[in-house]
Parts: sequence; C-alpha cells; structure tokens
Amino acid sequence: MSSDFSVVANFYIDTEERFLRLKDSFYSFCKSNILSWHINIRGNLKHQVKNFLQNEIESSKLEIYFLETNNGWIKDTEKIIENLKSEIIFFWIEDHLCIKKSNIINEIVNEICQNKIDHLMYSFYHKGDLLKQLNIIPHNKKKLISYADLNFENYEKIRSWYLSNNIIPDYLISLCSFMSIEFLKRNLQISKHNKKYNKMLPFNFEKSFNEKEIMPFKAGFLNEELFVSIDDDHGEKGYSLTSRGLYENRKTKIEMDVIRNKKIKIYKESIIRKIIRSFKIFK
Repeated sequence: MSSDFSVVANFYIDTEERFLRLKDSFYSFCKSNILSWHINIRGNLKHQVKNFLQNEIESSKLEIYFLETNNGWIKDTEKIIENLKSEIIFFWIEDHLCIKKSNIINEIVNEICQNKIDHLMYSFYHKGDLLKQLNIIPHNKKKLISYADLNFENYEKIRSWYLSNNIIPDYLISLCSFMSIEFLKRNLQISKHNKKYNKMLPFNFEKSFNEKEIMPFKAGFLNEELFVSIDDDHGEKGYSLTSRGLYENRKTKIEMDVIRNKKIKIYKESIIRKIIRSFKIFK
C-alpha cells in the first residue's frame, strides 16, 4: 500500500512572523512521501511565499494559486483540488510543526490507506484525550493509529459519555487533518451551507460535535503526538511549542490574534447588526 499523499493549503500570509512559521512548518514535514502540492496563498506576502515554495519543491509537483474570490474560502478550495489525484490529503496549517521523523508520517499514511480512514486530526493530541472516547465503542488499534466507525449509534454512546463526565466535546471535523479525497470533497459541499463564520475564512469547514451532517464516516486517531501548534495551548496550559520552550516566542498568540482581527472579522455579521449599522448607530 502506497504511503504517498498530497498537500493542500489555503492560507493567508500577511506578516513576516507568519512567513517564518510557514517555513519552519514546511521543513518539519517536507521530506515525507508527498506526491503533489496544491497551495493557495492569500495575503501581502503571497509572492514571497510562492518564491520560497518554488525554490524548495520540484516544479512538476507544485501547483500554486492566488485565489481570493468573492465566492469565499470553501469554493476557492474546491477549485484548487480539481486536478488532485491522491487518495489521501494532508491539509497544511502553517503554524503547526511536526515533531517526528518523516518516516513516521509515511507509516501513518500507510495505516490510513490500509484501513480506509476518512479523517484523522494530526495535531492537538493533548496526551491522547481523544482516544479515551474509543473505550466505550468498538474500535481497532494499529501501531500508530486507532480508528472506529463513527455511525449514529456510536455517536450517541460518545455523546452520552461526554455528558456523564461533564466534558466539552472537541470538534468532529478539524482542518488540521489527513482526509480521504472523497471525504474532503463531501465536507466542502456540506460546508457551503454553513453561514456562521465569515465566508472568506476557513472556519465553516470545521464541524463542532453537534454538526453531524457529515456522518457516518471512519474516524482515525493518533496513538502518539505528531504535530504541535506553535503558540496555541488549545485549552491545555503548557501545550504549545512556545509554552514548552521549544520554539522562539518572537510574537505571542495574543499579538498575532490582534493583527488578524484588525484585518478581518471572523464571525459573519448578523442581519440585525446590518440593519442597525445602516441607521448609523454603529460606525
């Protein structure tokens, strides 16, 4: 079974810090068995990012786009995967770094292929918290991944387990994941109807635990940590690389968030607020 996979990204790089993090992230996994790269770049530094990737990746394996249409992030992402032929997709998030050797990534992809996994989150491991829910449903454990059929029966068992243990469920679908190409396309189609977030951002792609329209699917889980967020502790004190002292804290997460929030609103503006703003109550 082949361990080849394709990298897909649709990111916004507008500061030198984001660019530096992108480079570090790239070097952390680029030596794995990558068949092709399909990268959409937005932001002020898109040409610098393009030059960097062209210098690092064989031209026959690289497709670069500068899409930022009014159709939004979801439809632009559909465009960049039109010619994609790999069965397995790695959705690259530029502020997560791989902490394992490339051969481990290849072995994980191999197990994903062999067991026909639809979705497996590659970061935010948090000491294996997501593995705990598998103890109450039928599941399989391999060397590097575990997996289960996330059908409605198993979903209800997991939901009851979360409620009885007073635990807030994590997301059902994360963007920082390995996905089958068919699952990626299916979730993009479903996500067109999600209007919660600004359509120019990727957040409508991700699904909370209660957003189960994508079910059923085969869910995979890492048995060990693979990627780690550079600066997002994600609810666990000391989790991120900067918190561990393993990455230079040139700019804090708060500083990075302030920069982003000044440029674009995450949530879609409500109809009521639009009406009020039209009467100039809000500036």
